[in-house]
Amino acid sequence: MNWESLIDTLLNVSVFVVIGLLVWLYFRKEPPDEGSSGPAPLFTKDSD
Repeated sequence: MNWESLIDTLLNVSVFVVIGLLVWLYFRKEPPDEGSSGPAPLFTKDSD
């Protein structure tokens, strides 16, 4: 086994791992929030 095929194999495996992680993140169940219907706001407005 030469270096080119070893590097090619490692890159192929890493690509499939990343794709697998993205699919897992897409399909995983999220725990229910406490009544919030959307994502949390990044900034809150302070009333001064």
